[in-house]
Amino acid sequence: MSINAYVEGYLPFDYHTETAATAIDEEVPGQNGKRLALVGIDYLCGATAQNVAIMHCGSLAGSRNSASAAAAIGQKVLNVNTAPTSPAGDPVAGSDIIAYQVTGGAWEFNTVASLSTKAITLTNNIATAVLDDAAVRVFGVLADASYFAIGLTASVVTHFDDTILMQAPYKGDPLYVSNANGTHASFQNNLLFAYINK
Repeated sequence: MSINAYVEGYLPFDYHTETAATAIDEEVPGQNGKRLALVGIDYLCGATAQNVAIMHCGSLAGSRNSASAAAAIGQKVLNVNTAPTSPAGDPVAGSDIIAYQVTGGAWEFNTVASLSTKAITLTNNIATAVLDDAAVRVFGVLADASYFAIGLTASVVTHFDDTILMQAPYKGDPLYVSNANGTHASFQNNLLFAYINK
């Protein structure tokens, strides 16, 4: 049976490149009750082999957190119920990537500026209000190694269609795509994610 039998929606990402040593990043929002899966990729690697990392928040209580209070539009402090950690178990720190579910069920992505116990100060203001007990997910940084890697061969197009290349460990969770894009610039022609019911 084809993967399409389990798909309830798709999320495509189109062409994206950056100069060498500037990361090629994509924010991939989750949907309640559905699991994200990468089902297609077309990526031209530069003259140096690279990896595309599909980051997830792991399974720790600190990285799979929730808001302990509502957070209004325009504020930068997000309070959580459990001491927040990266997926590697370290306390969250500046530049850690974070996502939180906002009013209406969408996801907002941000980075951590600083931490005081269970109060996370974000780099950017919250753009949409966060409700009490909303899901908070910490991806950390690439060095935390909480990701699935797709290896890109130097100067070659990596192309897959209609197949599950990876899937989020938990239903409802967002993902974050990052390619450090070192030494020589690469070219993301497209990525295709599916929301599946399995």
